[in-house]
Amino acid sequence: MEDALVQSAMAEIAMWDAFAAGRTANATGFLAIVLAVWVAARFSSVSLEKNVNMLGKVFVTAFAVGVFLSGLVVYGNIGGLYEGHALALSTLDSANGDVDLGPGSQAFVAAMAEGGNMIGKVGGMLMLVAALGIAVIPLWVNTSD
Repeated sequence: MEDALVQSAMAEIAMWDAFAAGRTANATGFLAIVLAVWVAARFSSVSLEKNVNMLGKVFVTAFAVGVFLSGLVVYGNIGGLYEGHALALSTLDSANGDVDLGPGSQAFVAAMAEGGNMIGKVGGMLMLVAALGIAVIPLWVNTSD
């Protein structure tokens, strides 16, 4: 029994190590989206200052929509890492039989079973929608009235 406990603990630790590595990659992707959002807003601002023509507005809008869609992909990857990790931990728990996962792993699996971090999901979507609006609306809506 003690040997099974040690093997389970080592597998659980390895899973958390892999999760941490994935979180580092997710943080890099998130920072890239934040930078891209800033670039899209800056392109929009400069385009307004330079009184860009219709074709320029279309390209800046396309870039902003591309940033929005890329943000959805990054947020999907982040959610996928969380869901995949919870599934891997629950699979390990099932394979262990009488050996339970650690309390942190159990809490993580339970939280993901309840839908995960809803604040993070809503906050991410709000950030992307607001960024798209900040970059696109000034190009197409005359606010000088």
